[in-house]
Amino acid sequence: MNKRIMLHIVCGLIGALVYYMLFEETTPLQAIWFCFLYVGISVVFDVVLGRIRLRNKKGENLITTADHEQVKALIEAIGGTANIVSTDFESARVKVVIKDVDLLDQEELKSLSLEGAYLSGNQLQVTVGKSSSDFSRQIQDSIQ
Repeated sequence: MNKRIMLHIVCGLIGALVYYMLFEETTPLQAIWFCFLYVGISVVFDVVLGRIRLRNKKGENLITTADHEQVKALIEAIGGTANIVSTDFESARVKVVIKDVDLLDQEELKSLSLEGAYLSGNQLQVTVGKSSSDFSRQIQDSIQ
């Protein structure tokens, strides 16, 4: 059984015992109903709040960390830190403005296991997923 549910059951039993001891007119049946009511309501709240937390986990605003080795490999494929002008991110993509397009290693970009890389003018857009903000931050830190 889940530890959280066990905790609720123990708290319900303690609450029922205290309820039974505090009120003289309380019958054991009322204390048992109190226990069931407490456990039922607390488990329902846990389930509802748990689903809200799961929805937040699916959101794109949560910060996840990028693989440092993959960031280093991307910088190398771009042509090093000297070839990077600036970087930015949006949802699942990292945007890197580069100085010299000829220094890009297209084959290395393909081998990085990224979700996609697109070049438009001198701007490279790399799809990396939810870790785009950390990816961009690590690139920014390396060019400073």
